[in-house]
Amino acid sequence: MRLTPHDRDWFRVLAVILMAAAMVLSVGAAIYLGRSTASNIRLELSERSQTIAAALTEENIAKLSGTEADGDTTAYTRLKEQLASVKSANPDTRSIYLMGRHHGQLFFFVDSEQPNSHDYSTPGEDYNDGTPADSAIFDNAKPLVEGPVTDEYGTFISGLAPIKDPSNGAVAAVLGIDVASSTYYRSIAYAAAVPLLTGLSFTLILQVFENIRRRNAQLLTLRSELVSVASHELRNPITGIRWAADSVEKLNTNEKLRPMIHAIKNSAEGLQASTDDILELSHAMNRRSLTVAPADMSQLMQEVFGMQLLSAQRRGVSLRFDSSWPHVLMIPCDADQMKRVLHNVISNAIKYTGDNTVVTVAYKEDDKMHHLLVVDQGIGIPASEQAKVFKGFYRASNAVASRVPGTGLGLFLVKAVLEQHGGNVTFVSAEGKGTTFDLSLPKRG
Repeated sequence: MRLTPHDRDWFRVLAVILMAAAMVLSVGAAIYLGRSTASNIRLELSERSQTIAAALTEENIAKLSGTEADGDTTAYTRLKEQLASVKSANPDTRSIYLMGRHHGQLFFFVDSEQPNSHDYSTPGEDYNDGTPADSAIFDNAKPLVEGPVTDEYGTFISGLAPIKDPSNGAVAAVLGIDVASSTYYRSIAYAAAVPLLTGLSFTLILQVFENIRRRNAQLLTLRSELVSVASHELRNPITGIRWAADSVEKLNTNEKLRPMIHAIKNSAEGLQASTDDILELSHAMNRRSLTVAPADMSQLMQEVFGMQLLSAQRRGVSLRFDSSWPHVLMIPCDADQMKRVLHNVISNAIKYTGDNTVVTVAYKEDDKMHHLLVVDQGIGIPASEQAKVFKGFYRASNAVASRVPGTGLGLFLVKAVLEQHGGNVTFVSAEGKGTTFDLSLPKRG
C-alpha cells in the first residue's frame, strides 16, 4: 500500500525519534562501558600488585638498608632479578618497584629497571613526587590504585600493595606497578567506541533509508505531476479529434471513407478512456487526505447505473439490485472517490459480461466491514492470472483477446482508493462463468 503524506510525516518523525534514541542509548552505553572498563583495569591492577607483593621474598627485603650501599648486596640483586622477571612477563607495565619510608620521606629500595634506563632509581633515592596516599599505605596497610598521575617519570596508573614485616606486622615496604596512562585510556576508548560506532552506524543507516524514502517520494510526486499534466494536455487534442471525426462523419457521403472515420472515432474514444484512467489514478495517488462523510451508497450506485445505462443497453445487459441491497445504505467514505470505484467495477462488469446477461449488485456485512458485491456472468479471470489483476497496466489474457479496449489501471485504482479508506477489494472468478467482486469498507470512517 502506498504511504499517504500523513503516513510519511509520521515515518519521518519516527525516524528522527529512533535516531535520537539510538544516539542517547549509544552514548549511555559508551559511558557505562568506559567506566566499567576503567574499574576493571584498576581492580585487575590492584590484584596484580598484591599477587607480586606476596611472591617476593620477605627475608631479602628485611636485609635492605634503604641506602646506596644496597646495590652491592645479594638481597638487592635477587629482588631486582625478581622484579625484572615479573616486568618481562607483564609487557603493559612501565616499571615495578619497592618503596620504603624513613622519617616520613618515601624512597626506592629497588626497581625493575637497568641502570641505563631513564626510569632507573638508585637504591635509597628519594621519591619526592610521592603523594600523601602513597605515604598513607605505610600507616593503614591498605592496597591502593591511584592515577593517572604525572611525575618526572611520566603519566601513569599505579597499583600499590603493602608488604608487612612478619615479626611485628608493620609495613616494611610497598610494591608499586606503573602502567602507562595511554594504555589505560586506550582500553577505555576501545570499550566506549563499540556502542558509539554501533549507534552511529544505526543512525547513518536510518538516515540513508530516510534519504532514499524522501527521494523516492519526490520522484513519485514528480512522476504523478508529470502524468497529471500530460493527461490534461492530451484531453484537448483528443477532444478535438473526436469532434472533427464526428463532423466529418456527418458531412461524409463517400461510403469508402466511413470505415476509416469509424476507426478514427474508436481510437480517439479509446485514447480518451486511457487518459481518463491515468488522470484518475494520478488524482488518487496524489490525494493528500480523504473527505470522509456519511454517504448513501444506494444513491451513488443509482448514479453509476445511470452513467452506465447506455453502455449496458448496447450489450443487452441488465443492471439490477439484489434483494439484499438496502433502500438506504449510509457508509462513511469520500463520495467522489467511491463513485470512481463503483464506476470502474460496474464498467468492467458490463464490458466483460456476456450479451443479454445481468450484472447484479448485492450487500452483506460483518462486525467491522460493509461488503458491496458486484456479480457478472462474463468471461471470468483465468486462475493462473488472478494474482496479477490488481497490478497496474495488467490485463488478463482473455480480456485482451476479447478486443475490449482498456488500460489495466481500473482495478489498480479501485484497490488504491479502497485501501486509502481502510478497506480492500477481493474477488472470486471462474473462467467462462463470471466474477464476483467484493468491495469492503469499514463501518467507521
